[in-house]
Amino acid sequence: MESITIKPPPGYSSLTPFDRFRHAGRSILPQRNQAWCGKLNSVFLNVAELGKACADYPIAFVHDSGSGEYLPMALLGLRAAENLFVDGKGQWQARSYVPAYVRRHPFCIVELPGKDGAESQRLICVQEDQLGPSAKPYFDAQGQPTAEWTPMKDLIEAMEASRQQTRAFTRRLEAFGLFTPFDALALPRGGGQQMRLQGMHRVDEEKLNALGAREQKLLMRKGELRAVYAHLLSLVNFGRLLDMTQRS
Repeated sequence: MESITIKPPPGYSSLTPFDRFRHAGRSILPQRNQAWCGKLNSVFLNVAELGKACADYPIAFVHDSGSGEYLPMALLGLRAAENLFVDGKGQWQARSYVPAYVRRHPFCIVELPGKDGAESQRLICVQEDQLGPSAKPYFDAQGQPTAEWTPMKDLIEAMEASRQQTRAFTRRLEAFGLFTPFDALALPRGGGQQMRLQGMHRVDEEKLNALGAREQKLLMRKGELRAVYAHLLSLVNFGRLLDMTQRS
């Protein structure tokens, strides 16, 4: 049997296909926290999250050279390997929106390319060391799902469905020529070392306003214009990150 090599997404140490028999009797470790993403200075957002995330984080688009896609990201820190929203105890900052990417861990969906023109397959995978024996497992000894599995399964499936919507959203923005590169330069008050985040893209508001009526109506009908403005409004949160950096 041919082995499958699965590349873990950022923050995951390893991945194993989730199996109802292999992982029967297990669920997420009760002592688990968000320390696993304490060194991620950004995490992926789905388009459906932008309206909530814009209140807490700057949202920028990053071009993935592998897929060629633009990915909306919540910026969590101004320096590499810095997440200002996870404290020393691995707890996410209270009253801040927790992205679905964080809530879904240690599970994720892996897309396996099909062979000889066949369709790709999507596989639920898990970081296995985050599971342990449980009185309330996701699957029982017979490999049957329990009520505990339902909310996690719903989150995984909802995030994957929204991932496809996000892909359509960013491709439309790209086709309309709305992305423009930018850097974020932070100059601490009272001196100190400046911080610069590079390689980001944002929506050019002038180009957005210059779109034809047909394109604007399409964005409105798809519910995407609201997401664009959430992104634009979120950019003021770079100032919040700077304040948090100076207090840390």
